[in-house]
Amino acid sequence: MESTDRLPYIGAAAAYRGTVMFDLAEEFEIGFFLSYYRNFSIPHIAQVLADTGEVHAQPSKRSMDTAIIMYELIEDGFDGARGRAIIDLLNRVHKGVKGTNEDFLYVLTTLLVVPIRFCDVYGRRDTTSDERNAATVFYAELAKRMRISHAFTSYDDAAEFLDDYERRFSAPSSEGAELMASTMSLFRERLPRPAARLAAPVLSVLFNDPQLSRSLGLPIPNRVMRASVHLGLRLRAAQLRRRRPRTRSRFNPGQAGSGVYPGGYGLDELGPRNRVS
Repeated sequence: MESTDRLPYIGAAAAYRGTVMFDLAEEFEIGFFLSYYRNFSIPHIAQVLADTGEVHAQPSKRSMDTAIIMYELIEDGFDGARGRAIIDLLNRVHKGVKGTNEDFLYVLTTLLVVPIRFCDVYGRRDTTSDERNAATVFYAELAKRMRISHAFTSYDDAAEFLDDYERRFSAPSSEGAELMASTMSLFRERLPRPAARLAAPVLSVLFNDPQLSRSLGLPIPNRVMRASVHLGLRLRAAQLRRRRPRTRSRFNPGQAGSGVYPGGYGLDELGPRNRVS
């Protein structure tokens, strides 16, 4: 029988799944996408990502794999067969990767904090304290499974840690600029065609952080651009409020329809090929 000190994460994982897959699904899709870019703003993390060559060589696969890995884990939890396989994959992929415990915790914290902040500003509704707590327990458990120590104990602590880490380390770098150049097309594809040429300033508005924009080589948006993007996202949120939350998840494990895996994927296809054997 499982010890009682391990039980709380089971309920938290189920609650987090409901938020991500159903209640605020559209918002979390964008939030996860923003968290992916954020790592490029940290020069020593950007250096590690650039050294692997994967983002430059296969930007679509790298982005898609990151999304699939998270949704697989959220869908199956930590103790299902697919969830255990994902945890094993994450630990193998990160074995030998240069970085401190704090660096790995930062990357994990972007996945916790950035989507929730996006929901609270541009979502159909704010996240609740119960949803934030569930998300925090989920990522604290993920940190434990990945052998990342000193995980946050509250959402506010996690958010404070993220802000402090970026104040200390976010800065422009040639590697970060190159990673952004390699992946900007992925963001353009998510925008309506007329707005695609404005992808860089739109992304800068979404980050709403001049230091981060400078670190990523993005233009500081003017007042008109900020107002236009804010208006568009608020209108989008109003449309979402008129719809019922999803009752079926759009994520089907092993069957993600995309240009990267048009016929579906196996878990052994995820991640960089030279690190998963």
